[in-house]
Amino acid sequence: MFHVERKEPPHILARPKDHLVSGLSFEVHLDQEKQIAKTQPFPAEEELPNFYLSEEYISHGNKRNTFYARIYRWVQTFMFSKKERWISKHIKGNIAYLDFGCGTGDFVHYLQEKGWKSYGIEPSEKARNFNPQHKNLFATLEELQNKNFDAIGMWHVLEHLPNPKQQIQTLEKQLSPNGVFVLALPNYKSLDAKHYKDHWAAYDVPRHLWHFSATGITALMKELGFTLVQRKGLFFDAFYVSYLSEKQQQHSSPFIRGMFWGLISNLAAFITGEYSSVVYVYKKRN
Repeated sequence: MFHVERKEPPHILARPKDHLVSGLSFEVHLDQEKQIAKTQPFPAEEELPNFYLSEEYISHGNKRNTFYARIYRWVQTFMFSKKERWISKHIKGNIAYLDFGCGTGDFVHYLQEKGWKSYGIEPSEKARNFNPQHKNLFATLEELQNKNFDAIGMWHVLEHLPNPKQQIQTLEKQLSPNGVFVLALPNYKSLDAKHYKDHWAAYDVPRHLWHFSATGITALMKELGFTLVQRKGLFFDAFYVSYLSEKQQQHSSPFIRGMFWGLISNLAAFITGEYSSVVYVYKKRN
């Protein structure tokens, strides 16, 4: 008798479309054991930069003076102070900080003005050079010549990387013994993700190669020897993602509708803890 191994079909969370650059459709396949999902088809690494070629990619420093851009910058400045406090809670003294995937380096610059020894890694030359006054921005980790850091932040970065586990292991070599990893990630278990489904803007395929839940990222970090010491919801992200989701669907009044669903998502998260985006702080287990 011939034996044919049958593979279970993947659990498909969504079938989103790239609204920003290519117009291509993708699937988000969930590993139900690991609670981490993967974008399929998975782009070849050399193709990835092509999916970032858009003036709308606001994380690389959109300075247009629109109403929405002004709101974005106000929230960004407000959040910088909160990020600083979250990190300072776990690391005392003169902090050496690395912002991996720092974009235009605004947070790096903010911390430098607060007296931190702050550095940034950003592979995009356009983003690194966007603000000439921003210093200590580098293209690769190797340029830092094995500096040690008390905290390493990856703010909405890990989901973009082809091999998150390998990148954490590489960065760990430059983390001080009592240092912390700070990860901010979209949460596919949030109410706004469930509401918008295929149209949830935070799927952002194929720039987001991976899609995490709290269970999934904490299990991965535990496997790498880290313990979760703090978890915080990013309140404003639900509004921004909901607005983008409404805009992508070309609904009327996307701002008003986005604010409504962002509020509903946050109210639900007060009970469930499943915010649209979440910040996790991890420490190395001794």
